[in-house]
Amino acid sequence: MEACGYHSRKPASWVCEGCNKPYCTQCVPGGEANFAAGQPRCPLCSQRLEWRGDGQPGLPFWKRSKDILRYPVQLPALWLVLLFGGANAAIGGLPTLLLFLFVAMLLSVYSLLVIADVAGDKWTPPSPMDAISEGGLLVRQIGVMLVLFVGPALLAGVSMVLTLGLLALAALILPAVLMILAVSRSLRSALNPLRWLQLIVTVGGSYLLLWLAVMAVSAAPAMLESGDASAPLVFVGGVFSAYTTLVAAAMMGALLNEKARELGLAADEDRGRSLSADDYEVAESLGIAHIYAQEGRLEDALRLINRGLGTAPMHQELNWRRLRLLRLLGKEKPWKEHLMRFIRAQHSMGNQGTAVQIWLEALQQESGMRLEDDPALSVSLARSLHERGRVPEARRLLVNMHKWSPGFSGLAEAYLLLAHLYLEEGDAGTAGKLLGFVKRQSPGTLESDEGTQVLSLFHRLSSPQSVH
Repeated sequence: MEACGYHSRKPASWVCEGCNKPYCTQCVPGGEANFAAGQPRCPLCSQRLEWRGDGQPGLPFWKRSKDILRYPVQLPALWLVLLFGGANAAIGGLPTLLLFLFVAMLLSVYSLLVIADVAGDKWTPPSPMDAISEGGLLVRQIGVMLVLFVGPALLAGVSMVLTLGLLALAALILPAVLMILAVSRSLRSALNPLRWLQLIVTVGGSYLLLWLAVMAVSAAPAMLESGDASAPLVFVGGVFSAYTTLVAAAMMGALLNEKARELGLAADEDRGRSLSADDYEVAESLGIAHIYAQEGRLEDALRLINRGLGTAPMHQELNWRRLRLLRLLGKEKPWKEHLMRFIRAQHSMGNQGTAVQIWLEALQQESGMRLEDDPALSVSLARSLHERGRVPEARRLLVNMHKWSPGFSGLAEAYLLLAHLYLEEGDAGTAGKLLGFVKRQSPGTLESDEGTQVLSLFHRLSSPQSVH
């Protein structure tokens, strides 16, 4: 599928035939319910856009190898993998054998749920408890195995050649049968040769690659088998067996996801995903503003972002975009005003990490900046910077506060923090002067927990002396 012209890693879902511009669903968000007359128009030339698909299916399953290999080690799938290993190592009598059989059946049904989830592009493992309630699916799976493998075995007395041929065919079509069973949940569909043929022909050469990969991972646990293996090795063998089972299931699901549209499995047949009015307003503002910015139309981009902020004034991404656009446009005063509003808003909502990020980005643009009109915010931001190890940036916010905010009621606490910052940088001399100032201005501050901690650090780092 063609890539988006403005997000190179995203597939193009919409294409303008007029200006030949491909757009992803981030550039043109929403669905038919959001578009005027059910049809979006090109942000650049206003012509009607043509739908090319949601762009989600299509990624070759072998390109998702990292996701596939780590799927079984994600919670809660990992619990089932470990449980299978434990049950395998515990076999020693009828009760433990029954426990192992239960866990094995649970794993077998769970693998079908994994196939169905991954086929729908859902890469968060389901709960093993979901498999417990799928007794009907287990019965159908057993039925499939009886037909494919037990049935041919019963013909061994008639013709061994026929039996071996049928068993070889069963092994070849097994991944296709399991995939059909997982997504259809129908025994009839899973045993329908026409469905096998449709899937294998549609998938093409990828099916052979999948079959080889599934056979390889399915056979891998045999390497750990040993007649006199110790309990730990038996446990590891069980864990590895469960792991490879889920890897094989994720592989099959990924292949179905790749060919979802061709197989009629795509859940997203509507053109786009319709959003609420407010969400669409925000998403459209961000999408078109990004296009305008890439085209050098910064003022138009800013206009769109301002429109979005009218709907969602606290939206982080909109505020980030406005901050950066104002800077690019050289609008210094609006930039500083928005910077302060953005930081205050994030601070008031408890988003200290975001507030710090905003400030650090601002410092990259203007290294000498201070929040001289808001000393309380300066102290709070300095503490957040200190907690994140950004000592120089924290110190810059507090230096000479007595000059630019002499009437600030929290000056003693601010300088106690500043003394702590200097001590962490090894400057006991400057820290001592600050502590002396705190002692003169607010002696009780040094008796607080923080004051005691800072004094203790000061005395450890300096020669014996009193605070002047």
